Amino acid sequence: MSLKRICDVVVHRNVRLRGAIAGRFLATESTEPKESKDEVVDITAADEEPVYVEEPLVQEELVRKRNKSRLNPEHRNILMGERPYDKSQEWYHDTVRYKRRMLGRYGLKGNDEPAGFAWPTPDEVKDAQEYEEIAFPLSLQERWDKLEEAKRTKAEEAKAREAEIAEKLVKMDQWTAELKARIAKKEAELEAARLRKERLVEEVRRHFGFKISPQDERFKTMLAQKEKEEKKKKKEAKKKAKMDRLTSMVQDVSKDASQEQVTDSTDSKPVE
Repeated sequence: MSLKRICDVVVHRNVRLRGAIAGRFLATESTEPKESKDEVVDITAADEEPVYVEEPLVQEELVRKRNKSRLNPEHRNILMGERPYDKSQEWYHDTVRYKRRMLGRYGLKGNDEPAGFAWPTPDEVKDAQEYEEIAFPLSLQERWDKLEEAKRTKAEEAKAREAEIAEKLVKMDQWTAELKARIAKKEAELEAARLRKERLVEEVRRHFGFKISPQDERFKTMLAQKEKEEKKKKKEAKKKAKMDRLTSMVQDVSKDASQEQVTDSTDSKPVE
């Protein structure tokens, strides 16, 4: 039988037993004589003040019985807003830091010592001053001025960045046009290269006089030769264009020099 089943049986028996006992006592009539409804009670015979037991042990027992929380004494003290321990339980309970915490949390009742122990000692004050001088060398006004300067610099940088973005937006149309022009030029170069390739292939086929496969070695050899000749012609054309530009520049320089000589001779002729 499982533990749960055993517990259920025990609880069921206890309930039945309590029901039987309660029914028996409730059903039994009292054998004591009933008092008359008209009987007069002398209330002056009663004590004016209740009697309390002032013995410490009895009071302690009453307090223990009234405590139904089942908490540890230190936990119950915390719940009731009192300090957890009346006496030190651990080594850190005797430290100044812990006692300061108890003083701040529970007031003067948190310690058995006067509140003056919480104030820093002269050495601690000196150490704190040295720390502040090293950690915060600037005064409050200097730090404020530094923050204002950093804020002003950041605002100026943001303003300059916005101006730069606005300037670039103005040039956006120009850049878009230039980009489209470069793309068109690149596409034109690719189209020219494709047409040149087709033209060379057609020339190679006309050279052989019949339709030949591009994978044939003869076709590849002739195509390489045609490309080489094409490059040579292109190079010669560039060279010729360069020579023409140089010749034109030399002619322009000679013409300018001759004009300067004529002007000088005219200026140097004596006036009659």
